[in-house]
Amino acid sequence: MKLSSIATVLLLSFATPGLSAPAASSSDEASVSASATASASSSPAPSAPADSEIGSWIEEQTSYSETALVANINPEGSVTGFIAASPSKSEPDYFYAWTRDSALVIRSVLHMYSTSPSDDTAGLLQDYVTFQLNAMEQDTVCQCLGEPKFNADGSSYTGAWGRPQNDGPAERASAFVLIANALSDNSSYVEDTLTPAIKKDLDYVVEVWEQACFDLWEEVNGVHFYTLMVMRKALKDGAAFLGNSSDAYTSTADEIETKLESFFSADKGYIEVTQELSGGADYKTSGLDTSTLIAANLASLGDGIFTPGSDKILATSLAIKKSFADIYAINSDAGDGISYAIGRYPEDKYDGIGNSEGNPWFLCTLAFAEVYYRAIAEWKSTGSVQVTDVSAEFFQQFDSGAAAGTVYEADSDEFNAVVEALSAEADSYFARVQKHATDNRMSEQIDKDSGEQVGAKDLTWSYAAFITAAAAYGGKPSA
Repeated sequence: MKLSSIATVLLLSFATPGLSAPAASSSDEASVSASATASASSSPAPSAPADSEIGSWIEEQTSYSETALVANINPEGSVTGFIAASPSKSEPDYFYAWTRDSALVIRSVLHMYSTSPSDDTAGLLQDYVTFQLNAMEQDTVCQCLGEPKFNADGSSYTGAWGRPQNDGPAERASAFVLIANALSDNSSYVEDTLTPAIKKDLDYVVEVWEQACFDLWEEVNGVHFYTLMVMRKALKDGAAFLGNSSDAYTSTADEIETKLESFFSADKGYIEVTQELSGGADYKTSGLDTSTLIAANLASLGDGIFTPGSDKILATSLAIKKSFADIYAINSDAGDGISYAIGRYPEDKYDGIGNSEGNPWFLCTLAFAEVYYRAIAEWKSTGSVQVTDVSAEFFQQFDSGAAAGTVYEADSDEFNAVVEALSAEADSYFARVQKHATDNRMSEQIDKDSGEQVGAKDLTWSYAAFITAAAAYGGKPSA
């Protein structure tokens, strides 16, 4: 990619602070290829510009990610619709179906279906519904729909855990709405199977949205920006799908929107992730967390409320980027087209097996690539982007003259230069992932010192995150 002078300034900025992964065993490779179905390779990869080396790799990695993701759906020894978070069964044991992970993974399957429909992929969507309907009827420790994870036989996990996790039912409701729309020709399935389940999850969200719960990382009990974002989206999605019977959903979504605004700290200039802390990890003193960007990617509604291209999300992304500049040794090579590796939050202690020091995560690094390409699409759709006091420092990375009130009009030279520079930054996050995704495989984490893959192998969420980031790169972000 040929860079403008503004983009060149951006890449040089990586060098100013604010490796090989273990080879795959033959049995591991076999488990990926043997379990995958034809549907995994049926959706076309994003088109890469002819002169884009990173674009060619994104095509390759998308194909592999689809295959690896499908390999973790209905694995051997599980009931229909079980989506393993990872095939890893020890150190760590991730052979469970988390409500959250499963919903986010099925979004990627839905994207595959929307780009290239097939009976195989439609079958995976219905398998997911089958498992989740069973999960919704299980006796659970929390005796609620916010039970976090389920065993391969469909029963609920009964060991000690951070519960409830109330983002799960919201993410599932949004997934069910998407599936209902995708399979709308099967009206009886939509009306008799999906619609009652959507209402059940949304009624639960209305009941519990103000209550403390554990966050998506399963570590902090409180009221969370991410959880409220996915709840708002689910209620809005459900209201649009259900029509006149959804007044309670719409009014609750409006209340959540007001609450969300309180998470932005004008003093700090970014979104703080949790309020009303009532238990769990108490060392997240900065309030910074990549889940705020993941929330923008997953749950914004195109209305300017914490959308990827909004000033508060952009400012928060810069604050998170700065916070990781000096934490990981592998980030010493940042620059010349490769980004910082990004973790969950700067104070993280989870190392993939236990607690020591946290590492970068593939899905967190990919969140930056996705949020920036989604931001670009948003600005192009609205026809312009205006710099505010909140976002001025973000834009000054690319245009030293940017100030509150600066407006970049779509298709102007200034707009195109900023877009080119931000595209270059987004691509640098893909380049970071490429460096550590040895043989295209992605675990949960990247060792902060060696750059080798650590934690749960072949993390399904990592592959799902790549698919949605690649879709944004290709100009067609997933729903």
